[in-house]
Amino acid sequence: MPVQQFGELIGNPQKLTKHLIKVIFASFILAMIAMRFWDQTVSLYFAEPQVKDAIWAIARVLTDLGLSEYYFALALGTWAFCKWIGPKFAAFKKHPETLDYYRRWGLNFFVALIVSGVITHLIKFTVGRQRPHKAPDYDPYVFTPFTTHWHWHSFSSGHSQVIFTVATMMSVAFPKFRWFWIPFAAVICLTRVVVHDHFISDIIFGACVGYVGTLLAMNWMKAKTENGLYKK
Repeated sequence: MPVQQFGELIGNPQKLTKHLIKVIFASFILAMIAMRFWDQTVSLYFAEPQVKDAIWAIARVLTDLGLSEYYFALALGTWAFCKWIGPKFAAFKKHPETLDYYRRWGLNFFVALIVSGVITHLIKFTVGRQRPHKAPDYDPYVFTPFTTHWHWHSFSSGHSQVIFTVATMMSVAFPKFRWFWIPFAAVICLTRVVVHDHFISDIIFGACVGYVGTLLAMNWMKAKTENGLYKK
């Protein structure tokens, strides 16, 4: 959605609820379609030797860009810099409102990573879907609910959740570059399928969780604290 419309949703429970229901419903339906028609087929395609030899190595490197620790560090680093270090520099003293905005952005980013991450792990634990690489035929219909073993934490994708949390927050902070963030996040999501850690349906719903969790976090920050990005 256009970045300027985030402000219309955050702090407006009725609009936000309707929007999130639409996003979740559409993502769930698309994920179910992917499970039925694409999951096994796409996994088998990326298992073909000529395809695997061509792209697996680069996908293995790129997929680590979805690790959450990088972005927790970025969020906390931004918050700490804007709160304690930035105000000491003359150049930043001239623009205190900018420092205040990015301080709040860093804190919102941190909370968004936590909220969407908790949702993801609850889904993983409850669904218990087997990862593609655990079955020689990449069977997408193997489930062992309520297990803590990561081999059965395929749905939904945590890396996809993280990178779409990042894409959403970056679109808020740097809206002029929003054309870059979503395609970038989509590429990182796809690497999870290439390396056979997830199915297509996993990354679709993981992306949904990242986006939904981020909006929920921003809404909570506005309602409950003085650090919301969209002030009262």
